[in-house]
Amino acid sequence: LKPHYDTVKAFMNVREVPDNQWTARMRLMKDGAESVGLGDKFRKLELAVNFDETWTYDQLSKGPAATVSKPNAHGAEQGTCVHLGNCDIGCDVHAKNTLDRNYLFVAEQKGTEVRELTLVTNIEPLTGGGYRVSFDRLENGGRVSGSETAGLVIVAAGSLGSTELLLRCRDVTGSLPNLSPFLGRDWSSNGDFLTPALYATRDCRPTVGPTIASAIDLYDGDPDANFWIQDGGLPNLAADYFNRKGSDPATGFEAKALLESMQALLRRDDPLKGVMPWFAQGVDAANGILSLRPRSEADPRLRLNLDWEIEKSKEVIDAIVAMHKRLSFATDGVPLVPPTWTLFKNLITPHPLGGCNMGADAATGVVDHAGRVFGYPGLYVADGAIVPEALGVNPSSTIG
Repeated sequence: LKPHYDTVKAFMNVREVPDNQWTARMRLMKDGAESVGLGDKFRKLELAVNFDETWTYDQLSKGPAATVSKPNAHGAEQGTCVHLGNCDIGCDVHAKNTLDRNYLFVAEQKGTEVRELTLVTNIEPLTGGGYRVSFDRLENGGRVSGSETAGLVIVAAGSLGSTELLLRCRDVTGSLPNLSPFLGRDWSSNGDFLTPALYATRDCRPTVGPTIASAIDLYDGDPDANFWIQDGGLPNLAADYFNRKGSDPATGFEAKALLESMQALLRRDDPLKGVMPWFAQGVDAANGILSLRPRSEADPRLRLNLDWEIEKSKEVIDAIVAMHKRLSFATDGVPLVPPTWTLFKNLITPHPLGGCNMGADAATGVVDHAGRVFGYPGLYVADGAIVPEALGVNPSSTIG
């Protein structure tokens, strides 16, 4: 697959943060790695971000006004990164090389029609071949139904979306009754975990600069390693959220415990200035099961449900937590392991994988190695749903 990854990297203009633009979190990552004897494992990561080599932190106060906006190699207008720190929720200057600035932009130039606010509701095989795709358009607070026919249909709604759609086609509408019994199985959270650490004197600035720009790569050269560490980030609105939720009587026990711990140590002048979001991915057990279940006894509408047996993944999460604590203490930080994990063993993931897994046949998977759905010629799944196990790294290059 490497030639294809190289093609994607070139098309999306992937590159590392310029050496004159290291974030405070990158420097903390490097210091942490060296402090625990893992200096050789630290490395910068390649990002799908458009950088201006001449920008420096002296221009940070200019904000969006410092960006350089011009057409990229594909002709789409883009700005350059000015380290606004909102990567998790968008980019004010369009410096992120998102698909609407490359692949989708080029596709539209070649005649592709992109329809926003459209929800696919069913996929039905046609007698003469091909499929009818039914959908609802969201208009004026309501839905308007429609459909299209095609000889080839590619489902790419993400791990949860693709799995739910195919489950509904098999188990609710019955339009695809022969989908594999493996559908919904072996779902993975990709071993994602976040441990915030608080620093009384160090400036971490999690709201400034690109998110996840470096890693302590424990996979590199260690056959027994099953996770790696990264520098997370937080958008500016996170500080307002923490303050609001902390005073909300409806906030749950586990969330309130974490918020109260953070508020006791956060700086009054800049609540997030001393927060380091230590992040990680690991190889979890990939043993989740997605299915459709009624919302409640009073509400029979079906919703996607996850059954997750945590015990088989506990070892890797505990190892990640131990490393986060080790790095925090080695750099004079105070780690706050989320009580959602310590008390309840609950996890959160931005990288859901699986549900329509690749397999050798319909008994072991939903699609083959090329994403072709077993038993339904011309129907494909092409997203994180087909990844059959945890990758333990950011799957951005794999699933776009």
